[in-house]
Amino acid sequence: MKKPSKNNKSFKVLILAGGYATRLYPITINVSKPLLKIDKRAIIDFAIQDLVKIKELTEIMIITNNKFYKDYLLWKRGLKIKKKVTIINDGTKSDKIKLGAVGDMYYAVRKRNIKSDFLVIGGDNIFEKGLSDFVRFAQKEPPSVSIGIYDLENKFRARRYGVVETDKHHQILDFKEKPEHPASTHVAMCMYYFPKSTLVFFREYVKKLKLDTDKAGSYIKWLMTKGKIYGFKFKGLWLDIGQVDTYRRAQRHFSHNKDY
Repeated sequence: MKKPSKNNKSFKVLILAGGYATRLYPITINVSKPLLKIDKRAIIDFAIQDLVKIKELTEIMIITNNKFYKDYLLWKRGLKIKKKVTIINDGTKSDKIKLGAVGDMYYAVRKRNIKSDFLVIGGDNIFEKGLSDFVRFAQKEPPSVSIGIYDLENKFRARRYGVVETDKHHQILDFKEKPEHPASTHVAMCMYYFPKSTLVFFREYVKKLKLDTDKAGSYIKWLMTKGKIYGFKFKGLWLDIGQVDTYRRAQRHFSHNKDY
């Protein structure tokens, strides 16, 4: 097992909220998915409540699009946290011209001139615990990209996601995007930690090679050709609000669980 770095490093986080959530229409026609309410809280607030506890975090950035930019500015006004919060508008106005997950990551790196370690989280993800542990796991030497993984314990459900295989040292050995016959039940969450030394790869992938900027999994698969990538296994509840059924499940869960 890899040894974590003795000295924790400062880092910034980017929460992805630039999509148009067409799979949840009509619920999300006029509401950005991370701003959907679950038991009176926006989905994005679940991540925020964990992020503010990490002292090494210097800035919380949320990247959205032109359609929902003003909504996030209004949401920000209601925050009562001490961390710096920045809302980034990627300038797109429809699903047809969206930048995609990787495109938004690259846009934020350039727009904010990011030179520190960089944590990326999907704004539609809800997880019970483990974010601080994930950051500690990822801050290792030598610097390597780390991703969050989760055991669905069901290969049929795993077909919706990027399926990963790891070795005993937690290194990712294989990554397949939505395979028809998954080799394992471990799937990639939309959670990535990029050490600052790896940020140069965004430009090569997006500008030079002009590869797929929509699916983050495609980028992770490509990064495996550049160096080792490690997976941190999350435990407890994890919900990826990508389908109406998952959104309803989250509503049911948190309406009965007031302690979270």
